Amino acid sequence: MRHKIQPSDFNFEFTGNLFKEKDVIENNYYQLSGTGLLEKISDKIIFGDYLMGYKYITELYKDGTSEGINNVGSHNSGIWFIDMKNNILDTKWDNGWIDTITRAYEVDGNIELFDIDTGNWRTTFKAIKSLEK
Repeated sequence: MRHKIQPSDFNFEFTGNLFKEKDVIENNYYQLSGTGLLEKISDKIIFGDYLMGYKYITELYKDGTSEGINNVGSHNSGIWFIDMKNNILDTKWDNGWIDTITRAYEVDGNIELFDIDTGNWRTTFKAIKSLEK
C-alpha cells in the first residue's frame, strides 16, 4: 500500500449499519451516479467498516486496482470498477474477502453500499482521503 498504515488509523467508530436499501430511499437519500461515485473514490484511501465488526482501510487506485487491510491484519488486493450505465460498484478480491456488486448512497456523510442481490447493507465508506502523490 502507498499509505503506511498505523494501528491508530483504525481508531474510528464501527457502526455496523443495519439499513435496508428501501429505508434509505424512503428517507430521501438517492443513489450516487457512477460519475459521482468515481469522483469520490478513485485514487483515494477509504476508511470503512463492514459486517461482523470489521474495520478496513483500502486504497482504490484510478487504474482499477485496490489494496487493503482490515483491523485483524488480513491484507488483500483486487480490482474495482463502476458500471456507469447502471451506477453500480463492483469489487473483486484475490484472497477471501467478499466480492461485492453494490449500489452506493450518500447517507449522513458516509457512503453506504447495498448488495444488489439482497438489498441489504454491505459496507460503509466512513472517511475518504486523497492518496498522497
